[in-house]
Parts: sequence; C-alpha cells; structure tokens
Amino acid sequence: MASTLALAAVARTLLRLMEEGCPRSEFTGTPRFVLYAGQDFSADSVSEGISILLWRVTVNTTQRNQPQRRAADGSLRRPPLPVDLQLLITPWATEAERQLRLLGWVMRFIDDHAVLPAELLNQSLSRRERPAFDADEAVEVFFEAPALPDYLGLWDKFRNRWQTSLTYTARMVRLESDITVQEAERVQVRDLRLGTAQTP
Repeated sequence: MASTLALAAVARTLLRLMEEGCPRSEFTGTPRFVLYAGQDFSADSVSEGISILLWRVTVNTTQRNQPQRRAADGSLRRPPLPVDLQLLITPWATEAERQLRLLGWVMRFIDDHAVLPAELLNQSLSRRERPAFDADEAVEVFFEAPALPDYLGLWDKFRNRWQTSLTYTARMVRLESDITVQEAERVQVRDLRLGTAQTP
C-alpha cells in the first residue's frame, strides 16, 4: 500500500516522464517542467514548458470500505484510504499553434504511459527515506474531463491566465495507515458442559 508520500510521487513521476520524453524542438527556449501550486497560475511562472497542478483529491466511493490489512511484520493495520487524484496538466508556449501541438503530444504520451509502476513512482521523490509504494503496486492515470461547471469554476480562479489544459485522474491510490489494530487472542478451548441452575 502507498504511504502518505504517494500524492507527491504520482505528480512528480508524470512530470519527470514528460520532461524526459518531450519534443524539445517545439520550444523556442529552454522549457520548464513545474509542479504547480494554485498561486503559480497568477504569476508568470512558466512561459515555455509543462505544468501539473493537483487541483482536487477525492475519496474513491466505489471501494470506500476496504478490509483491514496484514502488514509484512504480521501486525493488523487499519483499512487503507483509497483516493483519486485529479490533475490539471497545462502545456505552455508563446504561440497558440505550438501550444496545441504540445497538447496533442501530452495526450498521446500519457495514454502510452498510463500505468506507472512502483519502481518509477519511488524514484521521483526528492526525499526517499521511505518508499511511497510497495514493489508490487502501480497507479493508473486516465483522461477524465470534469463537468463543465466544475471546469469553469476552476478556471474562474485563474481567469487572467486561461490556458487550454487537460484533466487526468490517478485512480485508487490506497493510503496505508500506520495504526495497528488490537487483536483478541484466538480461542483455544471450548467448554460445553451444562451449567447448574441457581436457586433464587
């Protein structure tokens, strides 16, 4: 199961893959690949490159009630929290046509790299004291356009820098709990003798 580093690991991995695979000839200068926070849209943080903004995190309601999990050390842990990460990916260019060419490249590239294995996810973090994912885990990323009111509401906050962007979802990232569950001792003996009625 994923640790609490998983959110950063997913965004960083996508950004790193796009930086390594992007068509450099589409840029007039040196492109920047940036993990955005909300306030970055208000500034001229990137004029050439690609940005990723984690704009929404939701609990996956289809598998909300996860079973308790047995850890490698044998302890029983509280159920993981399954979350969906909604990402806003924006290609930036000084010309509209080049931005649209980059937009098409991003869509094709992410679809070709839709499954991110744990090995890639764990390499992308700047702090690696603890791996974000177990070795047998992976994250699926897919294109998912939000409802139009949600999309317009998002860009209403950044109206001065409106850009054609893509919305992707990383589905079912299970955040592991470190809290163990106390287990009762197993039943060793069953006593089936008849009791004696007590006289009141």
